[in-house]
Amino acid sequence: MPAADSTAALVTEAVDQVLTHRARNCTDPSCARHAGTTDCPPITVSRSAGSVLGEAVAEAWHAAGGSRLDIPAGVVAALALWPQKSPGAAAADTIAAYIAAQPPRVLVRGLADSANYYYGLRPDLWATARPLFDWTREDLHDTHLAGVRAVALAALRHGVLRHTGDTDPAERSRIDLMSWVITALRHHHSRRSLGEYHTPPDISDLIAAMLADEGGTGKRPHHRGEWALEPAAGTGGLFRSAAQDLRRDGEDPAERGWVMLELDPLAAAGAAVNTLVWELGPRAVVGCGDVLAQPDLAEETLARQRDVARHRDDVMKLIGFAIATRTTEQLLDALTTSR
Repeated sequence: MPAADSTAALVTEAVDQVLTHRARNCTDPSCARHAGTTDCPPITVSRSAGSVLGEAVAEAWHAAGGSRLDIPAGVVAALALWPQKSPGAAAADTIAAYIAAQPPRVLVRGLADSANYYYGLRPDLWATARPLFDWTREDLHDTHLAGVRAVALAALRHGVLRHTGDTDPAERSRIDLMSWVITALRHHHSRRSLGEYHTPPDISDLIAAMLADEGGTGKRPHHRGEWALEPAAGTGGLFRSAAQDLRRDGEDPAERGWVMLELDPLAAAGAAVNTLVWELGPRAVVGCGDVLAQPDLAEETLARQRDVARHRDDVMKLIGFAIATRTTEQLLDALTTSR
């Protein structure tokens, strides 16, 4: 949960943005309203396989001189979360052209806004995903800005929005995009040292089917409302397969509970992003920690979901009150000046 000082900063930033734009005197170089462009030539887009998209992102980032993993993975995550969805992802290429045309600092702000959109919807998942987005609040130097742009272009050209821009969550759940991207970004030694390897989708599908058919009858038992726990979730690939199986059987995955636990913060952040993209529902939670050292991690994660939601409600009330107060102050100042 954010500390008191970070909560105050969040409220102040939100209020300043609203009132600055109302006054029409914004000079922020990252503000799309005055520094962005509407001159958006089309770009060539193809719906590439996840492995191809991941490698393209990694190559673009390293070619730009980047070494961090959070920035390129966060770029793809923010694009995957882009709130504007359309049936059949019909608007994906138009949105891709708009994003690709923006100046680097406007692009970074847009990616941050895409992630922050989900604070109001699922603050617990937003908090778990923060390791992928904290860099958007940094004063990035030119090398990182160039890398952000290169990664965004690579991901857009290889169809990230075609994968994740459909209004149908089943279509958005055809791929574990975050796993492919994070795996491609990690070099072989770091993957081996973490014991982290990408589980191919076919294997995840097979495991999910076997777990669902415990009785060997070939039929899936329907137990709406039950919970599933994955103590080494990675980016959630096994639950993606299970959710797709449920959808094929006419069941909504949101009617069940999904608890994903993961030791690696970056993978846990990817799982939180995927949970939103795949629309696993209000009872899908992601916890980051060592299940061996923290045997109560699942219960703590569920309790944290409730606590963070209450904190979100408090913050939103503060923002509303602060905007109303500041607006009243500005009106009084204007009236006083005009006399």
